[in-house]
Amino acid sequence: MSKPRIFVIFKNDDINYMNELLAKDANKEFDFVYEATIPRVGIHTADGKLVKNELTDKIKACTHLLCLIGKDTANNDWINWQVQTASVTGRKVIAARAEIHYKSPAALLNFGATWAKSFTFDGIKAAIAAGESSSLPVAAMPLSSGDTDGSFG
Repeated sequence: MSKPRIFVIFKNDDINYMNELLAKDANKEFDFVYEATIPRVGIHTADGKLVKNELTDKIKACTHLLCLIGKDTANNDWINWQVQTASVTGRKVIAARAEIHYKSPAALLNFGATWAKSFTFDGIKAAIAAGESSSLPVAAMPLSSGDTDGSFG
């Protein structure tokens, strides 16, 4: 069986979380795909349409979408759009909140994300293994989604 191919999304300021995730995947259990920056064009522009097409292709080429939730992830249109796109195209959507008090993007609450119980490599790995995708709205995840300390320990 091939390893899961996971498209990881995060805000530019949260690249450190991505780097930690890559470092902890020492056995290369996952094929992580990501963009180092969020698109800098408006989501509802002609350029935004081109970016959407490119991102849709990348999302469809993966089995999962993992959203790393940092301090300012909640209100980003591109993050919400990517979560929604992954869900409606049948990708398993996984969410991992770096700190318990960080707010989640609305799309994660509305499109059936599986939540990591902790922001550790093992917590994320378990969520990936258990992840199920649904385009149906689900009840919002309580803010206390798990025991986190903000590290990939």
